[in-house]
Amino acid sequence: MGLYLIEDTAHISSFALPSIFADRLPLYKEWHDFVFYDRRKHLFSFLNFGVYGNPYDSKRGYGLALLFFIDQRGRTYAEMKTIALRDLQVSPYNPDFISEDAKVLYSKSSNLFKIKGQIGKLACDLKLPVILPPVSSKEIFLDVVKMHQTINLGMTRAAMEMSKLWDNWAELPRIPVSGEVTLNGTTIPIDTRTGYHDHEGGRFDWGITWGWDTGVVLCDPSSRKEPEKIEFRFYRWGPSDKLSHGGIVIGLRNGKQKYFDSGNIHIERTGRFSNEWSVVPGITRLLYPDYHPDVPEKIVFSASDDQDKLGITFTPKGLCSIVAASVCGEPERVFNEMFCSATISGHVGDTVYDKTIPSWFESVRPRGSVKHYAVEA
Repeated sequence: MGLYLIEDTAHISSFALPSIFADRLPLYKEWHDFVFYDRRKHLFSFLNFGVYGNPYDSKRGYGLALLFFIDQRGRTYAEMKTIALRDLQVSPYNPDFISEDAKVLYSKSSNLFKIKGQIGKLACDLKLPVILPPVSSKEIFLDVVKMHQTINLGMTRAAMEMSKLWDNWAELPRIPVSGEVTLNGTTIPIDTRTGYHDHEGGRFDWGITWGWDTGVVLCDPSSRKEPEKIEFRFYRWGPSDKLSHGGIVIGLRNGKQKYFDSGNIHIERTGRFSNEWSVVPGITRLLYPDYHPDVPEKIVFSASDDQDKLGITFTPKGLCSIVAASVCGEPERVFNEMFCSATISGHVGDTVYDKTIPSWFESVRPRGSVKHYAVEA
């Protein structure tokens, strides 16, 4: 039994606007992420709607909406819109994000998100019914401790890094998506059960974080050959993988979960990403014409313990790099939002896996990283 019910979504996914008297108001940031993949249309989407800066000062705060798609040919489409606070409605009482160009509306009576937006030549009109209760970061931590049956130093350090960043964090681990998207005049109907949503916010400068790797394998709930879910999170407190900690959670079809801790996971990155990619804001290409994201061709997670063995090979197919500026003079942080194929192999208990599944992988690093070590630009 989780901590929340489906009916709690309206509260958990609301914008937790800080008090006007709170400290660090200029560092406030909070957003919705919506991710989905339609297997029949071979279309991936990452949608982001957020508020940044002092939400009570129109000169020091603003909204952002991002629409990012990858079509069946691997072509990327990305548009970002900056929204003046006077033209944006957000509230601590519901998850709504309302502007002229982009709207996220939540109906509490029907437990349904509606997303409608048009930025440039990209548009979407979607419905996302909530079918599972929200899960908070606290609940995930308690589940991990229960599965791992111990708290080690790495878990404590990663939890400290998360607490430095997030005042609130929650997810909807699976959410169906239907409707349509329009890419440069071509409208594509959408109907998929493999969607994901998270909502997070905090008051911090981008310069204080070394980044993280997080994501989900977008498993088909109707396929017995696929896990119920796979999620992973690794938080960093220094410039190398040795200064990070996290793990992989795999949900089994029998309702049980398996957790692999960092101590039982080897991560290998090879090659260099060479497929199509987008970068926002657009001025980034003008400022850094030779910039290329430090994204490998393949990322391999190899996890094993005394009972189970699991391998996941992520192959990025397309990505959008989002450059976030520090207000304290630190190098920018780059969000690499990747659509990957994830090849799952190995066994957990009596279940054997050998399947390639679509996935979303978010990797955040300081701009100018080399071989996954962060350096100043």
